[in-house]
Amino acid sequence: MLKPMLLLALAFCSAPLLAEDAAPATPAVTLPAVVAAPGPLGAPEAKPEPKPLKMGDAAPELKLGRFYKGGPVTLEADKTYIVECWATWCGPCVAAFPHLSELADEFKDKITVVGVNVWERQKPDAVKAFVDKQGDKMKYNVAEDGNVATDWLKAAGKNGIPCAFVVSKGKVMWIGHPGQLNKELLQSVLDGKLDIAALAKAEEAQQAAGNYFMKNVVPSLRKNDFAGAIAKLEDMKKEFPGEAKTIDMHIARMKQMQQQLKEAEAKPAEAKDAQPK
Repeated sequence: MLKPMLLLALAFCSAPLLAEDAAPATPAVTLPAVVAAPGPLGAPEAKPEPKPLKMGDAAPELKLGRFYKGGPVTLEADKTYIVECWATWCGPCVAAFPHLSELADEFKDKITVVGVNVWERQKPDAVKAFVDKQGDKMKYNVAEDGNVATDWLKAAGKNGIPCAFVVSKGKVMWIGHPGQLNKELLQSVLDGKLDIAALAKAEEAQQAAGNYFMKNVVPSLRKNDFAGAIAKLEDMKKEFPGEAKTIDMHIARMKQMQQQLKEAEAKPAEAKDAQPK
């Protein structure tokens, strides 16, 4: 039962009602190796943490490797971009391809879309074959990662994909699940009317709710204590009334899982009682 429960926890901490996959604990990424110079005692130097990144900040440098489709893409100060992170093993990423393609078509003369392959487990040639197979589902530029996993995703505190960054005139205007990108939001970016402060405040509230969930609800889930988890979620609604709808969805899901666990535990006892004596 642990796996679905942890998926449930991750779902709450990601974009509401939208699925994403977490970064693998030890991603088999095909990236240039970084070898630190040894210190005085022969110990490797720790790699510095990336500068924190949030909406409204200047966009980091965009370093890309091999282009699997289209390209090249470089960030220009007077243009707008969608930088979207994905991997071949990520189901929600694949599901987002058509939506991104629609946006690329809708804003083809105004916004450049680039899908950056991060945390990849396949070799580059396999990724190229995968991209080619998508056809018109990926009607935008697609490239191998250079620094995006670190200087963009990690810097923004994101540990799940897909994740998209909207960059306009050198600034990060929006960060989130690509499924939340819509024409109205993108047009407001182009028109210079996007309220970044309001978006940032909403994201902070979402992050705080996710942190509360991980700290207070997940420990009960790890013990299969659904009643305890549900009680914590009821308390959570008082702390985060704006998340009540999402919390109620999780309560309903946990009640369903609680019932499934009871049924699974009852089956061995029923089978034992059914054996001839």
